[in-house]
Amino acid sequence: MSNTKMTLLRLSMLGPVQVWFGADPVAIRQPKPQTLLAMLARNAGRVVSIDELIDGLWGVDDSPDAAVAAIRNFVWSVRRQLAVHDDRPDAVVSVRGGYRLALPVDTDVDAAERHRHAAEMACAAGNLVGAHREARAGLALWRGDPLSGIPGPWAAVERARLRRLRRTLQELAIEIDLAAGEFDHALAEVEAMRITDPYCERLTALMMTALHDSGRRAEALALYLEARQRLVTDLGLEPSAALAALHQRILTDDVAPPRCASCAS
Repeated sequence: MSNTKMTLLRLSMLGPVQVWFGADPVAIRQPKPQTLLAMLARNAGRVVSIDELIDGLWGVDDSPDAAVAAIRNFVWSVRRQLAVHDDRPDAVVSVRGGYRLALPVDTDVDAAERHRHAAEMACAAGNLVGAHREARAGLALWRGDPLSGIPGPWAAVERARLRRLRRTLQELAIEIDLAAGEFDHALAEVEAMRITDPYCERLTALMMTALHDSGRRAEALALYLEARQRLVTDLGLEPSAALAALHQRILTDDVAPPRCASCAS
């Protein structure tokens, strides 16, 4: 048994779920026990009620008649696997009406959120090198689609939230590149993102700004017309006031110097 009494339990959720105790992998491979442990880890220190677990694992309307017994089995499975690496029998504590994770825990989700916050703070302070380092470190944590292969309502909601977190980091990294004058890199990133999300006005605005600031004003104006045509033809929508205003500023060559808009106070 590893001497890991003071070692963090670590969960990686930014891809297929993986669990470690220190440097040792923990063999929790079934989707439902993985989901239960992830729910407890994301609520570290708080009791997660039986009702919350049922709702998160199956949904109230789709839960089996033996849901409570199934949860007990999942908890037993998690405890058994954690006990291989830690000699405390109370890693998952049974509390009236629910369960609580009693181990210190860190997740790659926590780390990604710390990197995002640090990047925003560095950007606001004008430390573009530090902001770039933090944003890229956050993005490097992704190993695929978050909670890949994990079923259930909780996983679906959390997966959507984590996809938004990644998108925030991607857009922040592009803003930092623009502020640092790294226009070619910013353009390559935003062009790749627009392939899968061609209607996103935020990406269109970032690409227009990158084109304008790299001396390609005519292309920035043409991009607006192309984006407007797509919105009108495919969705029956005019561009937002913010995108139209950016187009007007580019027309008059009155675009403000690049800055990290996400970090604006």
